[in-house]
Amino acid sequence: MAEYADESRTFLQAFANLLGAPEPALRLLISILIGYPLVLIHRYTLYCKSPKLQHLYFIVSGVSIALFNYGHNVVHSVVCVMVAWLLLLFVGGTLKSVIISFVFQMTYLLVGYYMTGTDTYDIKWSMPHCVLTLRLIALTYDVYDGTKDPDKLSNDQQKTALPHTPSLVEIAAHTYFPASFMVGPQFSMRRYLDFVKGTLVGCELPPCLLPGLLRGGLGLVYLTVYQVGISWIPDAFINSEEYNALTLWQRHMMVGLWAKITLYKYISCWLIAEGVCIMSGLSYSGKDANGNCLWNGCANVKIGLYEGATTFGHMIASFNTNTNAWVAQ
Repeated sequence: MAEYADESRTFLQAFANLLGAPEPALRLLISILIGYPLVLIHRYTLYCKSPKLQHLYFIVSGVSIALFNYGHNVVHSVVCVMVAWLLLLFVGGTLKSVIISFVFQMTYLLVGYYMTGTDTYDIKWSMPHCVLTLRLIALTYDVYDGTKDPDKLSNDQQKTALPHTPSLVEIAAHTYFPASFMVGPQFSMRRYLDFVKGTLVGCELPPCLLPGLLRGGLGLVYLTVYQVGISWIPDAFINSEEYNALTLWQRHMMVGLWAKITLYKYISCWLIAEGVCIMSGLSYSGKDANGNCLWNGCANVKIGLYEGATTFGHMIASFNTNTNAWVAQ
C-alpha cells in the first residue's frame, strides 16, 4: 500500500511538473473535477432514496477527497465536526452555543493558519478548513434561529432556520459534501436537507446537466487563462528587481494585470465547483418569470459584474458572494 501511494505521488508530481503547476494544486483540481462523476452517480442511483444512504455516500466521498489531499490531517475537520455536534447536543440552539462555536471554530482555524503558514500561498489542510469553519458556525446560528418566533426572523433567517438539531451523520454529510468541501460554495444545512429529502426541487430533477457542464466549462476557461497568465507574470515578478526597474505607470499596469490574473485562480475553482452543485440539483433556486429554471443557489461569483466592475462596490458585490452573504446575515 505504501509503495502504491509513493508511485501515485510520483506520477502526480511528474504530471504537475508537465503542466507547470504545484502537485497540491493538481490534487485540488482533481478533487473538484471528481465531483462531476460523484454527483452523477448520486443522481441516477441515490437521489430521492433513503436520506441515510445519501448522507453516508457524501461522507465517504468527501472524506476520501480529504484523505487524497491531506492524509492524516483530515483529523482536524473530524474534530471540529464532532465539537459542533456535541455542542448542539448538550447546549442546544442557544446564544451560548453560538458564542462557543464562533470562538472555538475561529480559534482552531487561526491556530491552523499560524501552524501551517509560510511566505508563499500553500494548499494545506487549513485552506478547506476555512470553508468548514464558516459552515459549522452558520449551523449553530441556524439552530439558534430555529428556536425563535418565525415572525421575528428576517427573510434570510426564515429560509435557513432549523427547527431541530441535526444528527451527527447529517452534519458530517453537509460538511463533507464532495462538491463544496474543498473550496465551497457555502450553502445552508436547510438547503442540503431539503435537497436530500427531494423537497428542494422534487424527485424529478429538471434538466441541470447542461447548465452544470457549461458553468464548469467556463471555470476551465478561466483556469487556462490563469495558467497562461502566471507563466507570463509569475508571483515572484512583483517582488523582483525587474519589476522595480519599471517606470511608475508600467508598475501600475503590471500589478493590475497580475492581480486580475491571480484572482482567476479562485474564480476558476468556484465556477467548476458551482457546476458540480448545479449538476447535482443543489443549486436550484426556483424559476424566472418565463418559467425557466434558475441555478444560482450556490453561485459564488457574478462573472458579468466582476469583469465589468468599475468600483470597489462592484468587486464586493461580485466576488466571493456566498461569504459576503454569510457575514451580512
